[in-house]
Amino acid sequence: MLHVQQFSFVLEDIPILECLSFTLAKGEYLSVIGPNGAGKSTLLKCLMRVHEQGSARGEIRLKGCLLSEYDQRRLAALISYVPQAGGWIPPFTVEELLRLSRYPYLSAGGVLRRTDLEAVEKALCLTDMKKLASRRLASLSGGERQKAFVAAALAQETEIILLDEPASFLDPKHTAELNRLIRVLHREHGITMLTVTHDLNHPVCMEGKILVLRQGRQLFFGQAQEMLQGNILEEAFSHQFTCFQHPGTGRPMLLAEA
Repeated sequence: MLHVQQFSFVLEDIPILECLSFTLAKGEYLSVIGPNGAGKSTLLKCLMRVHEQGSARGEIRLKGCLLSEYDQRRLAALISYVPQAGGWIPPFTVEELLRLSRYPYLSAGGVLRRTDLEAVEKALCLTDMKKLASRRLASLSGGERQKAFVAAALAQETEIILLDEPASFLDPKHTAELNRLIRVLHREHGITMLTVTHDLNHPVCMEGKILVLRQGRQLFFGQAQEMLQGNILEEAFSHQFTCFQHPGTGRPMLLAEA
């Protein structure tokens, strides 16, 4: 689905990403972790091709084709994006946001067809947002608003969803609800996902692949168990961590030492 080979990105003569190489197969879940300034969000922007400046080397292939070979409409039919919580709030209702996400499939007149309306309705139901469809995004809680952005990504009907710290600024209750929704969409509906997160326990719980970045360089790419067996996190964050078994689930959990 996604193949990154020796990819580097330079902005204003400053290396932001250096020699990244990883693959993401259809239906897989990839968590991208690393300290602030590691280049995580820049990687998402490169995958969406939204950087107006900067120069890149290496390859990014999507479904076997170079990313540069896709026009923006075709790319938007393959990759959707869920932004960080706490950012700019579009002046729309939930349903208007989902309708706008159908733009890759609309004709020049911009009229929604039955298939577009069905995609919007399905996304509202899957995310349990139908009851809030007429509410303006600014009137929602942070957790509800993030679910609306996830619903918009679903309505866009892409094969890959990119999520940039989707639970940042959310309280524990809304973080847990959002993570449950993401797990359901990935595991039960087979959506390929790439998530940037600062919650180190999230990628362990998701049981997918993990990409660890530090200062734009790739320290690790693989499964959670492999990462936990080495000193990858200590090297990435310059900090000590304790790994223990959760008494309820039995899963490994990470705790940053004080």
